[in-house]
Amino acid sequence: MPTFDPMDMVTSNKSVLGFNLSFFADEAEIVSDLFDQICAWLKFDRLKVPRVTELELERIVEAHELIQSGKSVGKIVIKVQG
Repeated sequence: MPTFDPMDMVTSNKSVLGFNLSFFADEAEIVSDLFDQICAWLKFDRLKVPRVTELELERIVEAHELIQSGKSVGKIVIKVQG
Protein backbone atom coordinates (compact mmCIF):
# COMPACT_ATOMS: atom_id res chain seq x y z
CA MET A 1 0.00 0.00 0.00
CA PRO A 2 1.53 3.34 -0.99
CA THR A 3 1.96 6.10 1.55
CA PHE A 4 1.52 9.81 1.00
CA ASP A 5 2.73 12.89 2.82
CA PRO A 6 -0.39 15.10 2.93
CA MET A 7 1.57 18.33 3.36
CA ASP A 8 3.83 17.51 0.40
CA MET A 9 0.75 16.79 -1.68
CA VAL A 10 -0.81 20.13 -0.74
CA THR A 11 2.29 22.15 -1.55
CA SER A 12 2.83 20.32 -4.87
CA ASN A 13 -0.86 20.61 -5.83
CA LYS A 14 -1.50 16.85 -6.01
CA SER A 15 -4.41 14.74 -4.89
CA VAL A 16 -5.54 11.13 -4.57
CA LEU A 17 -9.12 10.16 -5.28
CA GLY A 18 -10.88 6.84 -5.09
CA PHE A 19 -14.45 5.73 -5.51
CA ASN A 20 -16.40 2.50 -5.67
CA LEU A 21 -19.39 2.25 -8.00
CA SER A 22 -20.26 -1.28 -6.87
CA PHE A 23 -22.63 0.26 -4.30
CA PHE A 24 -24.92 1.04 -7.23
CA ALA A 25 -24.98 -2.53 -8.63
CA ASP A 26 -28.60 -3.04 -7.58
CA GLU A 27 -29.70 0.54 -8.36
CA ALA A 28 -30.20 0.29 -12.14
CA GLU A 29 -33.13 2.74 -12.20
CA ILE A 30 -31.28 5.46 -10.28
CA VAL A 31 -28.06 4.98 -12.25
CA SER A 32 -29.96 4.99 -15.55
CA ASP A 33 -31.62 8.32 -14.74
CA LEU A 34 -28.29 9.85 -13.74
CA PHE A 35 -26.57 8.52 -16.84
CA ASP A 36 -29.32 10.00 -19.03
CA GLN A 37 -28.79 13.38 -17.34
CA ILE A 38 -25.04 13.26 -17.97
CA CYS A 39 -25.62 12.36 -21.63
CA ALA A 40 -27.97 15.32 -21.99
CA TRP A 41 -25.41 17.69 -20.47
CA LEU A 42 -22.76 16.40 -22.88
CA LYS A 43 -25.10 16.69 -25.87
CA PHE A 44 -25.86 20.35 -25.13
CA ASP A 45 -22.25 21.20 -24.25
CA ARG A 46 -23.09 21.92 -20.62
CA LEU A 47 -20.49 19.52 -19.27
CA LYS A 48 -16.82 19.59 -20.17
CA VAL A 49 -14.75 16.44 -19.83
CA PRO A 50 -11.03 16.52 -19.03
CA ARG A 51 -8.50 15.81 -21.73
CA VAL A 52 -8.32 12.11 -22.65
CA THR A 53 -5.33 10.48 -24.30
CA GLU A 54 -6.30 7.21 -25.96
CA LEU A 55 -3.64 4.66 -26.82
CA GLU A 56 -3.89 1.18 -28.31
CA LEU A 57 -2.79 -1.70 -26.09
CA GLU A 58 0.31 -2.11 -28.27
CA ARG A 59 1.44 1.34 -27.01
CA ILE A 60 1.24 0.41 -23.31
CA VAL A 61 4.95 1.15 -22.80
CA GLU A 62 4.44 4.67 -24.16
CA ALA A 63 1.46 5.15 -21.84
CA HIS A 64 3.53 4.06 -18.84
CA GLU A 65 6.36 6.39 -19.82
CA LEU A 66 3.87 9.25 -20.17
CA ILE A 67 2.57 8.63 -16.65
CA GLN A 68 6.08 8.41 -15.24
CA SER A 69 7.15 11.61 -16.98
CA GLY A 70 4.76 13.67 -14.86
CA LYS A 71 3.76 15.57 -18.01
CA SER A 72 0.47 13.83 -18.65
CA VAL A 73 -2.73 15.85 -18.34
CA GLY A 74 -6.18 14.35 -17.90
CA LYS A 75 -6.89 10.67 -18.35
CA ILE A 76 -4.88 8.05 -20.18
CA VAL A 77 -7.08 5.32 -21.66
CA ILE A 78 -5.76 2.05 -23.06
CA LYS A 79 -8.02 0.73 -25.81
CA VAL A 80 -8.43 -3.05 -25.81
CA GLN A 81 -10.23 -4.89 -28.58
CA GLY A 82 -12.81 -7.27 -27.19
